[in-house]
Amino acid sequence: MSRIPAAAGFTLVELSIVITLLAILAWAAWPSMTSLDEIRLDAAARRVVSDLRYAQNRAVGSRTPHGVRFDAAAGRYIVYAGHSDSALTDPANRGATLAVAFDALTETRGVSIASASFGSTPAVVYDSYGVPRDTTGVELVTAGRVVLAYQGIQDTVEVAPQTGAVRVR
Repeated sequence: MSRIPAAAGFTLVELSIVITLLAILAWAAWPSMTSLDEIRLDAAARRVVSDLRYAQNRAVGSRTPHGVRFDAAAGRYIVYAGHSDSALTDPANRGATLAVAFDALTETRGVSIASASFGSTPAVVYDSYGVPRDTTGVELVTAGRVVLAYQGIQDTVEVAPQTGAVRVR
């Protein structure tokens, strides 16, 4: 008598288990896929915070005013000493100036500066004590703000009056 060969393939139970595991993995990966937008915005906010603190530290360390001027229309800002036209040398890249354009950086491409206000100006200047002022020399009375935007999401970088403490909200 001849033997009938066994059918090759997967059982319904095996297929159900594999599909269930794939669904669980996809569900776990979904939040990290949607937060990619937030990563660009957070990177830009951290860069702004870092550069604001750098300007403040340079002002205190050198005992000369240093500032950060934001150009929302162009989506860029510069960190300067003395006059707002002379950008500092970038400490991370000695061959470049500290003029940051978000579209020029891969990690922040697409991020825009929605607004920047420090008193009556779009720039902040730190005096030799690290106290933030607007470019007319008036000490900030309320927090200075830089609002960054990326695909409908916003982050706000705040500079506290008197102390110049910087934080992201």
